[in-house]
Amino acid sequence: MDKVYQRINWNTTTCNGNMDSDAYLHTQVARAICLAAYEKPLTVEEISIRTGIPTMYVEDELPRLEYGDAVCEAGNKYATNFIIFRLTDRKQTEDVSASAVSTIADRFEVALRDAENKIRALDFYGNDFGIGRLGYIIVPYLLRHKISDVKNNRLKLANGPYPPRKDGGYGWFIVEETVDESENCAEYDSGCNVAGDDSGSKYKVPTHIYYYWIGKYFDYNIYHNKGIRWMCANGISQNSVNGVVSKESLSEEDAAHLIETNLLIKNEDHYVLNFPHFTAEQFRKFVSLFEMNDEKLDGLLAEWVVTVRNNFVNFVPKRLHNQINQWVDCYLHQIIGYVTDELIRRGVLRKPDNKMPLTDGIFSVEGKYINP
Repeated sequence: MDKVYQRINWNTTTCNGNMDSDAYLHTQVARAICLAAYEKPLTVEEISIRTGIPTMYVEDELPRLEYGDAVCEAGNKYATNFIIFRLTDRKQTEDVSASAVSTIADRFEVALRDAENKIRALDFYGNDFGIGRLGYIIVPYLLRHKISDVKNNRLKLANGPYPPRKDGGYGWFIVEETVDESENCAEYDSGCNVAGDDSGSKYKVPTHIYYYWIGKYFDYNIYHNKGIRWMCANGISQNSVNGVVSKESLSEEDAAHLIETNLLIKNEDHYVLNFPHFTAEQFRKFVSLFEMNDEKLDGLLAEWVVTVRNNFVNFVPKRLHNQINQWVDCYLHQIIGYVTDELIRRGVLRKPDNKMPLTDGIFSVEGKYINP
């Protein structure tokens, strides 16, 4: 049996639900115990032998891990209670996904180019940004909705209920092995952070700012640290008129920070938003230009989803198979990163500037949450 002696590099900062995975899995001792008991349940003595951690320290850590539902007791043994997405697992899954990327990118390239002139005829702020920028919104929006529809409705692979946890949270751990000690998420991980008026502002018409991100281009300051959450709380996008933000509404320091973060651009006598702003109706018209009622594409996605899921079945311990649909749901969105990079390579989407944060996946919409 291999021993767990080397440093364990995991990203433990995300979850599928509402819980704090890192609170239980931040330390090397906790990780070593969970890695040791992952493939099969072990006794305290077996965990100690496998990790090199004295039994007294293992026994001291186990109650906390049990309380966080990171491990569960089975008789006199303990078993890890979450899926660990190892680098070897990732490589296998990437291999089964590679063939789908080019075909999906082909379909999006045609749709994006065909819609460019139609977009200019719409009246939202940012209609002149060009498809090289606006495509960063359309690609994740459409793929997220298509993947959800195919997985849940066509294939009947719904995630199932989020389990309540002993500590009062709910949901599942999302734990990924990382390539180094920085423990950053994988470069093609993708998601959507949303800032809304619940951040502190009080406006008659609610507004949300959405941030589609990809791991390799992610910038922490866009969402936090006076990023889009702060902009929402202070009514910056809500009070803009056709994208124009008056100088009186911002201090020079705050404006400089937003400019540095690439969320704002300075003109001679005012600032302008560096992302599109829609009313609810404008956004509906915008996305309607890209309706893809394409059975061939849906069939390709369905086949790919099944292949990815079967791959998880092969490497996830059987006792954790009821968590696979949840994990697959998170992993499937990585296709967004691969397709986006392929469209960048083809020149359909503009190449990110490595000197500035990539903000082309950001947009604001007045009205109710749009389920991005």
